[in-house]
Amino acid sequence: MKQRYLAVFIGSIAIFVGLVLGVIANQRQQTNTKVKPATNSAVATSSHTSALSVNQKALTEQDVIGVWVNHHNKEIHQKITFTADHQWQENQHHVANIYSGTWKLVGHHEISLAPYGEIIRLSGKGFKTMNVLNYHHILTKQSD
Repeated sequence: MKQRYLAVFIGSIAIFVGLVLGVIANQRQQTNTKVKPATNSAVATSSHTSALSVNQKALTEQDVIGVWVNHHNKEIHQKITFTADHQWQENQHHVANIYSGTWKLVGHHEISLAPYGEIIRLSGKGFKTMNVLNYHHILTKQSD
């Protein structure tokens, strides 16, 4: 009887070890068949360059600085001026400097206007389109 239990125990261990080895072999095979990234620097550079051409460059302060005019909603006569010292002022309804404050880059394509907490997203070729997200006002850059 002891020999029978011993045989069952050894058989169970053998099956368990076989299963573990099978799982390890399967994992190793899956790892070996995965496509490995290119290590050639020329290939890596060209794929990085093509990714940059698809994605627009990061927004810079120079992209923001200038005069922006709302041509989409002409009734409000909206014009926002952004300066290099991170100040902004807005003319609206024929009133000069109706709103003003400071601005800062807050994202890859966004700026924030203090003290109002407005978020503006710049887009388009050369970041020439501005969308005031809080109010969906769209402005176009007039000058630098």
